[in-house]
Amino acid sequence: MVNWQRGVLRAMNVANHPVSVTKVVEVTPRYRRLRFSSPDLVSELEVFPTAWLRLWVPNPERGEHHLSQRGYTFTGVDVDAGTFDLEFVLHETKGPAGDWARDAVVGDAAEVALTPAKIAIPEGTRELVLAGDVTALPAINSWLTDIDESVQARVFVEDGHDDREQLPIVKRAGDTWEWITPGQTRGEALADALRANVEQSARQYAWAAGERMLVKHVRHVFKEHLGLLRGQRFSQNYWIEGRSGG
Repeated sequence: MVNWQRGVLRAMNVANHPVSVTKVVEVTPRYRRLRFSSPDLVSELEVFPTAWLRLWVPNPERGEHHLSQRGYTFTGVDVDAGTFDLEFVLHETKGPAGDWARDAVVGDAAEVALTPAKIAIPEGTRELVLAGDVTALPAINSWLTDIDESVQARVFVEDGHDDREQLPIVKRAGDTWEWITPGQTRGEALADALRANVEQSARQYAWAAGERMLVKHVRHVFKEHLGLLRGQRFSQNYWIEGRSGG
């Protein structure tokens, strides 16, 4: 089967870079961190909040030589060492990227492609609202690592697992973190928490990512409850519940 996605990216002059796994960390049974070496890629990398790449992995269900891509946020970039980390939430639903990450060992090779998309909060922002599920943690942490200390972050993450206290989070003075237990419908409890705890403010920016239905609920809060215009908010679907990713 022809990898049409790779063909499209090639036509857009998006290059693929070889990477190799140099370290594996089992953060929890469902959250795995892989370190990759790719000095050439890291040397040209511009690090900014939510910077991400496309990871190409084998997808044997679509053909012997088929590769599928999945987006992941850069973490732990070390320019001097030529390495970076990717963090994987291992969903119950099987998918090529999750399956590959679950079985990856030091020495495994893959390819990645950089993406040009860049997000920046408007100048003068003083409150940053970050919302999502566990798949959004790397991106949320990237915001907290980058923003100025004059910006207060308010983080809301919907998750019902008992390992959430072991997950990696960036803590800064003045920021708040809220873990929200899910309700019957994904995203409803998160949206309720946002309505109850966040009010409109003059210099506010809001960002959300995660499962599609969750993001839909949160996006509605950003627009209707907080009254944020398009340039004051951003949201992105990372995955769809019950559907294979990658």
